Amino acid sequence: MTAKMGAKREQLRRATVGRPAGRGCGPARSCTVRGPYLRKRALTDLPRELAGYVHFLLRVALVRAAGFCLLTASAATGQNVSITDYVVPVSRAHNLRVDALSFNYATEGDETIVQNGNVTVVYKKFYESLPYAYSVDATGHGSIRKNIISKENERDAVTHLKTNLKKYHRNEGSFFYSWGTESDLDSGYDQPNIEMTLGFGHGRFIDATALRKAGRIEEFFLEEGIIGEHFSRETMIELAHIIDREREYKEQHGDRYENYWFEDMLAEIRRSRRVLGEEIGFGLVRIQEVLTQEQISKRFYGWDITTGVQFQVLNPYKDTDRPPPGLLINFRYSHPISWSTQINTDFHYDTPFSGAFGRDYNLRWNTDFIYEVTNRIRFTTLKTIRTQKREDRQAEIITHIAFALSFYIENKINMTLSESFRVARGEKSRQSFNMGLSYRIF
Repeated sequence: MTAKMGAKREQLRRATVGRPAGRGCGPARSCTVRGPYLRKRALTDLPRELAGYVHFLLRVALVRAAGFCLLTASAATGQNVSITDYVVPVSRAHNLRVDALSFNYATEGDETIVQNGNVTVVYKKFYESLPYAYSVDATGHGSIRKNIISKENERDAVTHLKTNLKKYHRNEGSFFYSWGTESDLDSGYDQPNIEMTLGFGHGRFIDATALRKAGRIEEFFLEEGIIGEHFSRETMIELAHIIDREREYKEQHGDRYENYWFEDMLAEIRRSRRVLGEEIGFGLVRIQEVLTQEQISKRFYGWDITTGVQFQVLNPYKDTDRPPPGLLINFRYSHPISWSTQINTDFHYDTPFSGAFGRDYNLRWNTDFIYEVTNRIRFTTLKTIRTQKREDRQAEIITHIAFALSFYIENKINMTLSESFRVARGEKSRQSFNMGLSYRIF
């Protein structure tokens, strides 16, 4: 152990004994959580082709995901708290994942004979408070390959960016007014497709990642024999609140905030009356490991539904006129199925206010699923389906499914095995398998 690590460990040990008097967050000088706690026809007549693709997706992606969920069903048994028990006045989440990243390049003399690459990126950010909230969601798939016959590079890319700003009608309740934008870019477009929406809706989201971290600490303590039984629901929620207030500790105590932060967690654990013996001892190192080293995916739950009027700002095809304003319906849902899983889905439907109302439409459906097999192995899947239907032609359907199995190596570096499928009407289906390293940015 280096001298730096030794000094750090000694600093943490001293935090369990006491700290200097003064302003701070702690059992005797607890920080008050500001504000009250938050309270908590399907589209029919879709074309047969779309129904067939949906059936395929359910068969391949969601059925496999359900199988993994069954394996984790026992993880939550015996615990006295559920993810959805966690409620806070301000909720935020920020996550960027690179699930599949690979590139293969080879030359022979002056000629490039191999040039293949793939990347899958998922970005999510949201902030929920009263009376304002906002969210940013982005997904992207890209690939490049060299055609061995024509010797030309073939590129394929599908990206989607969605932003939303909400103003809640009252400081209590879930009704809101909204303004949002959506942008799509496909390799077959002439330019990005950009749309703007004004509307209203109902629903909220809560970030419960802190409670998941408290659950990991509890698991470690049970395995190490530090506690004899599960913490009570009240202890778990209070421990999660302390974890969630890391930013508040940083602002009050600067570089030494961890001393106060860890001490308050230890004090709450002692008050639980579950500790076997007089001291927690090695448990402090386990707390530090969970909060600073383990890769725990974001856990948030909730839903919202939005309806309004949508305007197209930029048409993806230069030789096509912009359609008239239309009706938009959007539904988002997130839920941790168990302590080790998280599913998020986003469904979008719009149709113009014209004689083709209901017959011309755009549909987008994104679903991503995360399963933490262990604290070092993570399985993810991302499914995207996009449909564009016009009266004078058949529906254009593009489907993309990606699976990835990530193995934690060190810090933010993972080894990832991934497989992806792309199906589009009028084109040959594509399948690719990749093995490479990925880096979690934050």
